[in-house]
Amino acid sequence: MTHIRILLLPLILASTLNAQLMQQMVGAQVKITEQPFLVSNAQHLNQIVWTMIGNTIKESIYCVSEAPVSQLRFVCLDCEQKNITDMVPALNSAQDLTRSAGFPTVVLKLSTVSANWTGATVVCQAALNGGTVDSAPATVDVRYLRQPHVVDSSGQGPVLIPSQGYRFYVECQRGADGFCNQSGRRKTLRCNVQSHPPATTFRWLKNGVATSGNGAEITIGTEMIGHSLQCTANNGLYADIEMPTSQAVQIDPYSTARIVSDNFQTVQQLAPFQAGNRIEMNNDVNLQCVIEGNPRPVVYWKLRRNNGQIVDAPCPQGYDGNYQEMQMNTLGSLQSSMMRLKSTCTMRVSNYSYSGQYWCSACSVVSQGQPECSPSLDTPGSSVLNMQVQGAPMQSEVPITIEQMPNNNNAVIAVHYCAEPAPRPPREIVFNIDQNDIQIGQRWENFRFESNLQNNTVANCFSARLQIAPVREEDQYRTIYLKVQNQFGSKQIPISLDSLLGGGSALSSRLSVWWIILIVLAALVFASCCLAAICRKKLSCFSGVKKGHEDYSDAKSGMGNVSVRSTLYGDDLPPRLYHQHQALPSSSEKAPSQRSPSVQEGLNYAEMRLANQQPAIVTSSVRIEAPVASMFSSGPSTIVSTRTAQTHATTVVNSVV
Repeated sequence: MTHIRILLLPLILASTLNAQLMQQMVGAQVKITEQPFLVSNAQHLNQIVWTMIGNTIKESIYCVSEAPVSQLRFVCLDCEQKNITDMVPALNSAQDLTRSAGFPTVVLKLSTVSANWTGATVVCQAALNGGTVDSAPATVDVRYLRQPHVVDSSGQGPVLIPSQGYRFYVECQRGADGFCNQSGRRKTLRCNVQSHPPATTFRWLKNGVATSGNGAEITIGTEMIGHSLQCTANNGLYADIEMPTSQAVQIDPYSTARIVSDNFQTVQQLAPFQAGNRIEMNNDVNLQCVIEGNPRPVVYWKLRRNNGQIVDAPCPQGYDGNYQEMQMNTLGSLQSSMMRLKSTCTMRVSNYSYSGQYWCSACSVVSQGQPECSPSLDTPGSSVLNMQVQGAPMQSEVPITIEQMPNNNNAVIAVHYCAEPAPRPPREIVFNIDQNDIQIGQRWENFRFESNLQNNTVANCFSARLQIAPVREEDQYRTIYLKVQNQFGSKQIPISLDSLLGGGSALSSRLSVWWIILIVLAALVFASCCLAAICRKKLSCFSGVKKGHEDYSDAKSGMGNVSVRSTLYGDDLPPRLYHQHQALPSSSEKAPSQRSPSVQEGLNYAEMRLANQQPAIVTSSVRIEAPVASMFSSGPSTIVSTRTAQTHATTVVNSVV
């Protein structure tokens, strides 16, 4: 039992400590407050309110607790979820006041807050015995009211004129006396302000003096021309005399911009225009429009192509246009504010995209939104210029396309081009394949000129279709182009089947074939070099044998110690190895200083001698080494063996010969 108690003692102590820690953590209090009071007396805030007055924050937020907690800090629980990225660094800027307050305290003083912090959840977190204790959550509420702005009914702000300030314009319909009539359209302006909570009080100021009405909108007419207008707004954050006020906006008369005259009809009746509004390429066209209005009007040049698409004409547009001010007669004091301008558009007709219908629109920029134009930017007015470009064929902006059939190995190549007048088949439009021309409906090998179709959207553009049935691998390497011509010139449009039919793989396969050829050639050259080197080495070895042994040369000249003499073989004469007149010396008679050539050396030399002679028996007088001499002295059996060896050597020589 004693041992069991000893073993259970640590567990009992650990559980006791954990219980004490849990009791301390449960008993510890952490609160978010407006003032640095003791945690037992402080009132926890369920809502953190930050109020922005201008660029300053009024409130300071505290977090208080009691010993033994430490390391107090503010934590945002849902900033990541709400995508609030700038709040965490602000919360980490809290200052520790524990030493001055006498209990755990931190204070958060912010110089700026963001409006999107509203709705975020914040707690104060304290460290205790290796764990953390959190306060009750508090919701952030950012209250603010930014400076209001005067905008029109569509939310667009006034026009900023350099050195003159902001301007809004009221329509002015002038009478015979040149003054504005009261029957013109009135303009609605709105006081736009960003705030939380929303603004509820508004006030309008005319020349700095409050006018009747306190709504967010005001409607004005020609009576406000020449005066300034401001608005104020409040959501309860400011006193009435401190309400934020918008910037002053000047109200000026707005005379709708209009077109006074143009030169369209005159241009179409003169060169380089021809009958039917036709014009050849590489000619210049000079268009002019005279406009007037107030404020200063601008011109936008528009083009409606033959397919109905409306685009900007190739001319300077709006404020970037070419203008010349013109004098006009003034009928009244306000008529002098009208401006008359002449806008010029000079373009060089370089391709078929210039074909279409041209017009100019006189526009007034009376707000930061879209200008007010007459005629509309989307619909031409009563005066237009029609242009039909003609010239040599040209490749279209549409790239060459390929249609591959899913169920077979056929394909159709479509080549897009433009020409006015159109080429006349069959001679003026052909496909050329490896110097072979095919006309519409004709076939060459697996190529067929299928058709020449007119573009449905562009009147002077066409599509020539070339059918390939079936597609072969060698087709990728053919030279193909479309030849088109008319009375103004001709055009050749190259077609690369290598790229249209999967050029990457085709190119790689072509390269792989060339690489294989190069590798084979390199291997052949390398093998030839190795064979030549081997043959040269063998020849040099034979040459070394001939020149390296002095006995051979000496024997050939008769000056060596080996004498070789050949006689014809006969049936009655047995082969002899040594000269009969020369006695065999004993081993003791051999001079130690003399070198005795071996039998193999003699055979080699005999082999060379017999190369140009009839078969003969070789007899030689050779000084034999001691072992060989002992063989001869041992008896008849030894001599027979020697003669057998001689016969064998003779056979080898004969076989070599």
